[in-house]
Amino acid sequence: MNRTSKLVRLGALGLAASLALTACGGDDTDDNAGSSDNASSGPEGTQWYFVDGNTADYSADFDAGTLAGTKATYPGPELADDFKDRLLGVNGKLKDFTYGPESYDATIAAALAALAAGDDSGTAVGSQMQAVTSEGEKCTDFATCADLLADGEDIDYDGVSGPIDLNSTGSPSAATIGVFEYADDNTYAPVDYVTGEIPDVDSVGAKQKIGKVEKGDGTLNIGGLLPTSGDLAFLGPPEIAGVELAIQEIDEAGTDLKVNFLGNADSGDGTPNIAPSSVDSLLAKNVDVIVGAASSSVSLSVIDRITGAGVAQISPANTSTAFDSYADSGLYFRTAPSDVLQGSVMASTLLGDGHQNVAILARQDSYGEALADNVEKFFTEAGGTIVSKTLYSPEAATYTAEIDELASTDPDAIVLIAFDETKKIVPELVKAGLVLE
Repeated sequence: MNRTSKLVRLGALGLAASLALTACGGDDTDDNAGSSDNASSGPEGTQWYFVDGNTADYSADFDAGTLAGTKATYPGPELADDFKDRLLGVNGKLKDFTYGPESYDATIAAALAALAAGDDSGTAVGSQMQAVTSEGEKCTDFATCADLLADGEDIDYDGVSGPIDLNSTGSPSAATIGVFEYADDNTYAPVDYVTGEIPDVDSVGAKQKIGKVEKGDGTLNIGGLLPTSGDLAFLGPPEIAGVELAIQEIDEAGTDLKVNFLGNADSGDGTPNIAPSSVDSLLAKNVDVIVGAASSSVSLSVIDRITGAGVAQISPANTSTAFDSYADSGLYFRTAPSDVLQGSVMASTLLGDGHQNVAILARQDSYGEALADNVEKFFTEAGGTIVSKTLYSPEAATYTAEIDELASTDPDAIVLIAFDETKKIVPELVKAGLVLE
């Protein structure tokens, strides 16, 4: 059942308890969601929770029923059928649409920023990204927004992935997190959507501001740095389709802006580290904007290479809090929200489901550690207990030691923050008896 999106505000640290009351569980009018009365009604056994990195279709990977009842969170509002059809028109083989909307919005916002700046260089685009996504006349498609800009109006582009409203460090100040549940066939469906506001950082240093705005060459060159290999390869098709759809619609709008899509250069997942050479190939083609990478760790490995060349980088999927204070010369942006929001929604979901003793098993990288920290922070501030927080190497052959350690803490729920290694971890959780009864 799909539910109406709710609004939560992430201000002071003490708001975790109120998030548990308003974000998940029950209807909007249910004042008891997440209360101590509900806390005793959780399911028997150990329930699993996934996040955006491992929310995927596992129908071909596990026996029927393996994931039944597992819940998951990942950014993005409920998509309209029209947008899904448009993406399928670009790639009819898409199995899901994860981060496709964010890639689409990253590309549209970049083109609008170029129009607003009257120039197509990476620094020109970067100088206007915040302006075209906040505090102006609201518009929701490229053609309408472009017409408003041509009339001298300030615009606020609200995309298919949410309100965007980029803050001073180039991250969304508001976003939506979907809550999903797996069925017996190991596929997932939405049960809730939670919209939240994310506080800006206190201040932005000089190394996070654009210096000189360079002159472009008359064509906005956009390249993709999205995964077609590695643990996140399943994200590549919808993300690439999102970019291609945006380019198509920008061309169809008939503005004076010349846009050239340089194609996608595989980002991989960091093992092996192929992203630097992919970035170099795009820089050699005089790229102005790079959409990607999907992995936070991969982006951190190339962000200096990209922004140092005066190129704007816009990720559709980076969620690590590391980017909130990174010295990026004002040229890094993302259309996916910081893990502060997903961490709070996950904590609220856990509490709303009646869990009090939770274990976190997370990959040891910038993504896994940041999200694990935020889940822990919000969950414990709301009165829950994290009985175990274990980081693992994504390259490990097995995870027996980590799972044995986790099992010894007798959790009633496990938050698994992983990528494709989920396919190896789940059977070990089953073997250890860490399942719903």
